[in-house]
Amino acid sequence: MEELMYYVWQQRLFSSIVTLDNIPIEIIHPGVRNLDSGPDFFNAKVKIDGMVWAGNVEMHVKASDWFKHNHHKDRAYDNVILHVVMTADAIVLRSGSDETIRTVVMRIPNEVMQRYQELTSQQPYSFSAIRCATGIPQIPQIAISDWLTSLAIQRMRTKVNRVKDIIEDKQESWQEAFYVMLCRSLGTGINSDVCERLARSLPYSFIQKHRDQPLQVKALLWGQAGIIPTDQPRLQQEYDFLRTKFQLTPLSASLWKRSSQRPMAAPENRLHALTILICTHPNLFSEILETKDIVSMQKIFSIPNHLGKQTANSILINAVIPILYAYGEWQADETICNRAFEMLEKLPAESNRYMEYWLKAGVPIRSAFDSQALLQLYRDYCEPHKCINCRWGCWLVKNKTAL
Repeated sequence: MEELMYYVWQQRLFSSIVTLDNIPIEIIHPGVRNLDSGPDFFNAKVKIDGMVWAGNVEMHVKASDWFKHNHHKDRAYDNVILHVVMTADAIVLRSGSDETIRTVVMRIPNEVMQRYQELTSQQPYSFSAIRCATGIPQIPQIAISDWLTSLAIQRMRTKVNRVKDIIEDKQESWQEAFYVMLCRSLGTGINSDVCERLARSLPYSFIQKHRDQPLQVKALLWGQAGIIPTDQPRLQQEYDFLRTKFQLTPLSASLWKRSSQRPMAAPENRLHALTILICTHPNLFSEILETKDIVSMQKIFSIPNHLGKQTANSILINAVIPILYAYGEWQADETICNRAFEMLEKLPAESNRYMEYWLKAGVPIRSAFDSQALLQLYRDYCEPHKCINCRWGCWLVKNKTAL
């Protein structure tokens, strides 16, 4: 509810806002939203009874939340000029003094409250996984496209930050970082985390020492994953030797998820495909830097009977493009960063249940750029009911739109 209050305050959508003694106030400037610790808004400016006040603003559903959150003991709240609440059930004081902080009551229009509650209700909608589905066609196209662009950038930033964490962990080895990202992408969601654990526990430099021996590469990958079958003693023997040589600790086979999984997505198949990639493309990161056209890039990661075109595209989206963008930033080379986004716009949209939700809601999905943006929107805003943080949700709450 406080998120709604922030939005109503910023957009001045309240039906009234008055002091406890019924003196109306004028908001000259709502201030700057603070996303860190401390008051909710910095540098606001308001006029009360003819006098202009400048400072910070704190908001709560109930005035007594001030004490519940221990603000009365925190000097960071001493510069609060206004305490905005929906229910004035307490008088609040500055820390270490008897000085009261002026409290004002915000009234939110019924139609705004109703639209907000319809969007954020915890009760599942029977007709769609997208709560605002019926309202989306009424949103201006410019608002649709602008938000999708921002969301695609958000998702790219999340992945690039993951690359940077790996780079720091791998002492700025881009080959190692790409190997980790590639392994993660081969996990295709259900086994992504365990695939990344495998890559982090088995350095690429170890594998490279044996890349001219496919059996040993396979033994390293399958053995470290803990999935060598009992009927393949030669493979186990090779791994036991290499495990001692590199002082490795294998993962538990129980970590791998196999329910509702296509045979092509089985860990054994994905690691066999990785063996082929490593043995046929020993300098894979350098190769993707030099490969400019997307068709040639798809061919690198398409392995008959192991990795189809859809999986190859998934690798490009989740491993190749993020590391290209991160490398472009590291080199301060905008052409590499631009190439990453151009690839995203040229690749076909992903096909999954999330995209089915958006297609049913009437949202066009033209490319992987759109599908990545919509995946970010669903997971970070729709699923946790953060509709008031979503630009489409804000538009629907602000405008008199039937949902």
